[in-house]
Amino acid sequence: MFGIAGPVSVVDIAILPLVVFFLVRVVNTFPVWIHGFGQPVVLVGLMLAGWMGMSLLWSADPTAGLEHIGELRWLAMIGFVYPVIEHRRVLIASLCIGFVFGYGAQVVDAFDGFGNVWLAEQLWHEPNRISGWWDPAVGGSVLVAAFGLHLPAALMGAWGAGKVRVLGLLGSSVTIVALLATGTRGAWVAAAGLIVVGVIVSARVGRLHMRAMVVGGVVLVIAVVAMALVKGEAISERLTKARAEIGLAAEGDFSTSTGARISMWSQAMDAGAEHPIGGIGAGGFEHWMEERTSEVLDDHAHAHSSVLRLWSEHGVVGVLLGGLLVVVVLVGAWRSVGLEDRGSYLTGPFFGLVGLVLVSVFDSVLLNVNTMALFGALAALGPAYFPKPIENAGD
Repeated sequence: MFGIAGPVSVVDIAILPLVVFFLVRVVNTFPVWIHGFGQPVVLVGLMLAGWMGMSLLWSADPTAGLEHIGELRWLAMIGFVYPVIEHRRVLIASLCIGFVFGYGAQVVDAFDGFGNVWLAEQLWHEPNRISGWWDPAVGGSVLVAAFGLHLPAALMGAWGAGKVRVLGLLGSSVTIVALLATGTRGAWVAAAGLIVVGVIVSARVGRLHMRAMVVGGVVLVIAVVAMALVKGEAISERLTKARAEIGLAAEGDFSTSTGARISMWSQAMDAGAEHPIGGIGAGGFEHWMEERTSEVLDDHAHAHSSVLRLWSEHGVVGVLLGGLLVVVVLVGAWRSVGLEDRGSYLTGPFFGLVGLVLVSVFDSVLLNVNTMALFGALAALGPAYFPKPIENAGD
């Protein structure tokens, strides 16, 4: 869990000890893990992978399609983690601490490695975007989920022992600053939407108090103002640039970053409309773009939207299966927490998943290692049902 928030290379390595230990203990833990891999999210994931696999028959690029399907492997994390799910408080804490190190990488990035050339070269560099070891767009997406981990404690946590609400407010504020620093505009919109969802849910369950709203609002404003003082010019430039690029796109110029995404969204909608049942096949979007557009667009291998990617490559069936995956993972994560724990970090995985769902409008969450690994980890931390305690386990 600690490594999930790391760079891509660390994420791929971090899962290996877990898999190896699972294999070592596979016989001993069989009565438990068999139910982990039988969770609804895994079963729906297999259905989605099966449909994607079938679409390779009509895909223009089956090799890319196989690579895309392979990212669904992270849904298997729920089976690997299930034998120790009773310790999920520790696992959630480890995930949060992993993100703290990610924030640290952003600080190092902001100061160009503090003069250390080698250290600076290990981090991602893009003008006016401070994302540490994450790609700026991917970093924005995972930080929306990280914000969700802290949000329930900030909005619903009790002021009693442990000062859960204070910790949630602090974590939320630091994460918002880190998110603003990435310059990822779609993630900013998703984070704003997540706050609205958090307030509505908190009010619905009767855990939202006026004092929490006031204190949370003040802390959030302080964090945003502090970020504006340090990097306000960069943030303003990103917003100004977005408005200008949207204007150019309206005039038919799609050569800019925002314009390219608008072009890809438009082409993705057209692809799904022409092939509404099964789409153009897994991995076929890049070929579709190259055949139908004359623009030289950056990174047009996918639609930069999970919904439109499913629509364009897998049709209405893919969209329905993707929607079903979202429903089962959110319902499972929400029901995994009792009413008395709604204001604790145990509800964090649910809000983290909501964050990833919201940001998937602007990012192909199902294709990126960082976002899919985090999706799998959050799903594993909020299973639909738990193992039953064994009576007289010590006998």
